[in-house]
This record gives sequence, structure tokens and C-alpha cells, in this order.
Amino acid sequence: MYPSPRPRPMIKVTIQAGVYKKKKLVKLYPEIPANSLICAFLKLLKVQISTAAEIIKDVAGADHSISQNAANFQSTGTAGDQDNGVVVGSGTTTPTMTDYKLQTQLKTNVAYGAVGFALESPDAGTYALAIARSFTNNTGATLGIREVGLYSKGLTYIHCTDRTLYSVDVPAGLSVTFTYRIYIML
Repeated sequence: MYPSPRPRPMIKVTIQAGVYKKKKLVKLYPEIPANSLICAFLKLLKVQISTAAEIIKDVAGADHSISQNAANFQSTGTAGDQDNGVVVGSGTTTPTMTDYKLQTQLKTNVAYGAVGFALESPDAGTYALAIARSFTNNTGATLGIREVGLYSKGLTYIHCTDRTLYSVDVPAGLSVTFTYRIYIML
């Protein structure tokens, strides 16, 4: 017989945004559930756990046979790298399990900062992996971000492992930091 259901989820993924003027917080947006760890996330996890290859669509829309490799979940985008780590876009289409990229990634006049990582333990029964990145609006107008994604760059191909709708308006010259949190709980 199985134990009774837990009162809270064992794994949860959220996203939160904060808008900054220089280093001062101007507006903190709520932490919300991420829309989806999409199919590519589970396929990459299966590859890593089972060592069996899987066909996974990259952000260009091409299918590739992906084998186990330490870099499969690499999301360590450096400053200026628009193809790895947390990414932003203006798309508004509801995410689906078969998405393989953001609908409309924002790249022009948006400065991508380096991706940062932290392990957090808000209480004795909870740990979280925080994945954060800042973006500076250099467009000269308000930047309307409507979708956020997590891109993982393996040895050769880039895969979208999450696509979440999250609406944030960033005034000209200000920056926004998006933080994904993957929680595990007892």
C-alpha cells in the first residue's frame, strides 16, 4: 500500500522578476509557477539517467539524436550570450509541451547579463536551485517582456527546457532580473 498523498508538491518550479534602476529595486513581481518544464526537459533528464539516446528538437527546429553528456543541461550563459541560460521574449502564445523555443526572443538592444546560480534552503524540508539573469533595456522605450525561457546548451545543440508566460514592462535604461527556482521538498 502506498503512503497517503503529501500535502504539498515534492518538486515545484517558479519564476520571479524584479525591475531595477541601477542596483535599487523599483518593482518586485510575484513568484508564480513556471508554465512548463517542456518535453525537452524530460527527454534530457531521461538521456542523463538512462544513458540511452533520445531524439530532441533544438531551438532551430531540427531533430537530433542526443546522447548522455555532462553538458546537456548547461545553462551557464555569459554576459552577452543570448543563446544559453535564461532568455526573454515578447511572444504571448500559450506554451505547449512540444514547444522548442521562445515564440519571439528579444535580442536587439537588450543586454544579457551573466547567468548566476545559488542553492537556497528556506526551511529544513526545502531546497531550491535558483537560476537568475539580468537584462538591461537599451531600446530607448519601454520593453514589453511577455515570455521567459530556459535554454540549455549541450556540446552542439541548444534546447529549450522551459517556456513561461510572464508579463513585465521594463522602462528604458532599467534592468530586470528573472529568477527561476526549482524546489524540492520533503
